[in-house]
Amino acid sequence: MRCIGDRRLFDATATACAYLALAALALWFTRFEGGAAYIWVAEALLVAKLAVVRRRHWMAYILLCGLAHVGAVSVAGAGPVAAVPLALVSMAEAVLAAHLLRRMGGVDEALDSVGQLCAIVLCVGVVAPAAGGLPAAALISAATGTGFAHNWVAWYSGHALGTLTFGPVLTLFFSGELSRWRAETSPAGRREAALLLTLVAVVSMAVFAQHTAPLLFLPILPVMLATFRVGRVGAAASVVLIALIGGWLTLNGDGPVALMRADTATQARFFQFYLAATVMTALPAAAELRRQRSLYDRLRDSEARYRLLADNSSDLVLNLSPDGTVHYVSPSVERLGGFDPRKVLGRSALAFVVDPDRAEVARVHALALERPDTTFTVEHRVDTARGERRWFESHMRAVRNEGGRVTGVVSALRDVTERKAAEAELERAAATDPLTGLANRRAFDAALESLIAAGGPGCVALFDLDHFKAINDRFGHEGGDTVLRAFAAAARGGVRDGDLVARLGGEEFGVLLPGATPTQAEAVCERVRQAVAGTPVRLLQGLARVTVSAGLAEIAPGLDADGAMRAADRALYDAKRAGRDRLTLAA
Repeated sequence: MRCIGDRRLFDATATACAYLALAALALWFTRFEGGAAYIWVAEALLVAKLAVVRRRHWMAYILLCGLAHVGAVSVAGAGPVAAVPLALVSMAEAVLAAHLLRRMGGVDEALDSVGQLCAIVLCVGVVAPAAGGLPAAALISAATGTGFAHNWVAWYSGHALGTLTFGPVLTLFFSGELSRWRAETSPAGRREAALLLTLVAVVSMAVFAQHTAPLLFLPILPVMLATFRVGRVGAAASVVLIALIGGWLTLNGDGPVALMRADTATQARFFQFYLAATVMTALPAAAELRRQRSLYDRLRDSEARYRLLADNSSDLVLNLSPDGTVHYVSPSVERLGGFDPRKVLGRSALAFVVDPDRAEVARVHALALERPDTTFTVEHRVDTARGERRWFESHMRAVRNEGGRVTGVVSALRDVTERKAAEAELERAAATDPLTGLANRRAFDAALESLIAAGGPGCVALFDLDHFKAINDRFGHEGGDTVLRAFAAAARGGVRDGDLVARLGGEEFGVLLPGATPTQAEAVCERVRQAVAGTPVRLLQGLARVTVSAGLAEIAPGLDADGAMRAADRALYDAKRAGRDRLTLAA
């Protein structure tokens, strides 16, 4: 712990020494009119350092840099009387700027976003220097006898432009960005960076060594190239090179700034503004490039995970364009459907869907495109390359690009053939009488309701086994069950294709004859009755002769299901009262 504290004290002392040197140089060379200095880089140094160290260590840096400020102002500035209050103002300004920078999320977030960089400009380039400039200008004016307005402009421009120019650069250095860049960059990348920075230095020297042409725009070209290829480190290093080369030559009266017909103070302020503009051009570009690179890296990782899951998934994954063309298909298409993945690409996904299901699949695909935040599910059949017809459950969801525009649909398909078969079997069992294998009452009622709702003609008949209680009493329930199954077989053999035979309960059966006229229905029912009467049922105890009575009713227009069944039931009882073993038509 003591070792850590010693290192922190050493770092604070080194920062204060650098602060003293920068402050003294600014006061010696840029107090052009005897008041405030026109260039002030020292505050950028302190703000950058406070932005990266923990708050509990701030006091050491503030106290030591404050003493350095007192010493510089006492020797080269407004004198010992104004040195202490000016140091207090300058330290408060630096603390305010660093605090605002930390409130915005810290160094990394602030330099990673164009919006955050704009916030930096507002905080450290407007708010903090404007607030500190008022008391500082008053103190300097009182100590030197120079004008208040002149001193406020000099203080504000010097602190604002100096912090904007060198603050981000120093912050990158103090946060370890250079060390991380060196560790993460290949030797070839470092050689490329050195070459690009050499180009920045050469162009800067060529521009600022002459004062015949206004070529200040030229260094921006290699700066942006270095920014695009090297990133934030390239942008920061380029600004440092321009500041050192251009600043020295400008103070010596060379460079395009000398073309200005203005005093030295104005030229210095303009050069510092030029540097700040360069920083605010290069760093936002570097931030956007870093964000794009981060997005690309995340997208690459996501793509790798997606491909790994898709390539090893038991489900089938498709990437479709808005018109349904297949752009990607997982290798499982060969196992599930027998298709060669290469021959699936570029084809319409609907081409693989069984024709009766295509309209529904196309409708759901369109819905997915219209409502990109919703997942849609559709079940459909596919004829596989092996000649099988299998059921698939498809989950569809639209894919959008960064701008929010829908660019396609991703679809995950699962083979549900076994499930559909099980569902069909359950549905069949729910609609089937377990003893006879005929439809049950529920299925018969549903078919009758459907026929009436469709408005189709037809007839309904009720059959009742004669003296069935006596059969049960003589031959037992097992014998009765055999008789019921025998009637079911005779009924199935006597009706037409499309007619429905159902066991309604006990020994009562129903026959639905869609599209049949009363004459046609009477012929069918009579055939069934005669088949039952003419075929004795073989039981363990011997042969049993069975007869059946039947009532037939036409499904007339305006008649509902209950009405049709009541009519057939009345006709059935008329047949029983007339002596049984006969068919009666409802009146």
